[in-house]
Amino acid sequence: MRKTITVILLIIAVFVPFATSDILPVIGDPQSAPNTHVSDYYIEHAIEECNSPNMVTAVIVDYRAFDTMFETTVMFLAGLSVVIILANRPKKRIPAFSSLKRLKTADGRPVYRTINKDVMISVIEPLILIYALYVLFHGEVSLGGGFQAGALIGMTYLLDIMVVKRQRPIFRLSKAGSAALAGIGPLIYALTGIVTILGGGLYLEYNKFPLSVHQAELHSIGITAVEIGVTIGVAGTIITILNALMERTYFDDDND
Repeated sequence: MRKTITVILLIIAVFVPFATSDILPVIGDPQSAPNTHVSDYYIEHAIEECNSPNMVTAVIVDYRAFDTMFETTVMFLAGLSVVIILANRPKKRIPAFSSLKRLKTADGRPVYRTINKDVMISVIEPLILIYALYVLFHGEVSLGGGFQAGALIGMTYLLDIMVVKRQRPIFRLSKAGSAALAGIGPLIYALTGIVTILGGGLYLEYNKFPLSVHQAELHSIGITAVEIGVTIGVAGTIITILNALMERTYFDDDND
């Protein structure tokens, strides 16, 4: 009953403000701000002001950088919430993929733990990490960015821990270490804005970086800095959630 009441109160707290207030424009309204001048301004000035051919990146981490910082923070808090919820771990971990354990290859090994799979994953993992770096540092000029790069790094960690059994994984983080890493991401983002204030500008006003380079390059530096923070935050959050789940289950065929 207590949980039911909590859920009902949460639903009321979320939906009542939207139902009783008219704070968002009507979808498709030709007179709304995005349709009258905001979108046109972004399209006409993004490349010149942000030095970014990718207008999506220009909008998300330049024009709306303050919003994106809090989106990154929300994601970190979501990962932290998972850890708190799963903090009371059971005494015995539950085996994962139990139905697959019954499937064997011709030589008696589990069907999803074969030499070909282990070798291929070991080859694929470094390639994924290289691609993650490419996506991170090219997100300003092409598809990609910090969220995608962080997801790729988190996926590599997931493959290395859950699929490949090795003495020394590519990288291994404790639950506390991954949670700290997830928090460092938003911190880097926030510190980028503080640096611009120290340079005499507004928060996250990239052209106020105290560096002796062209104004357009300052925007590129700012975008890259916050994208690095986003990448670290996303990767750390994914790894934190995985580590929390690993305390409740195991993915090793040899454990029964």
